[in-house]
Amino acid sequence: MRISKVNGFTLLEMLVVVMILALMTTLVGVNMRGKDRNDLDSVARTLMTDLRYVRSKAMVGNADTEMTIDLSAKTYFSPQAKISRSFPHTIAVSLTVDQRDIEGSKGKIVFYPDGSSSGGNIKLTGNAREMEVTTTWLNGYVSLR
Repeated sequence: MRISKVNGFTLLEMLVVVMILALMTTLVGVNMRGKDRNDLDSVARTLMTDLRYVRSKAMVGNADTEMTIDLSAKTYFSPQAKISRSFPHTIAVSLTVDQRDIEGSKGKIVFYPDGSSSGGNIKLTGNAREMEVTTTWLNGYVSLR
């Protein structure tokens, strides 16, 4: 009897190739889909951290400290805390604060030495997603929703 050798792939080799292709497709899909989400998350978390920093500067410095949000320029800044940042052009920004804290297209959230604040809500919207950075007036706590 003669044994002939047939060239080809085994079932195991084919399964390994299919698994590698599936893994690569999944990773590329997650990276492409998650990019904008991470941008919005990153901007919201940075804003939240900056507001918390301004609050701590007010408490440590024992002086009113403010964060100003300029909606027309899509920036926010705090001279006392030496913060100045811009929002990406792909993110829409809206602001809800007390009428006394609005001047034209600028609004501000003021933090007081006792930890409280004037309060406010900053809404960030991008690619059909929305995140809110909220500052409570009673205790100045900054949260992200």
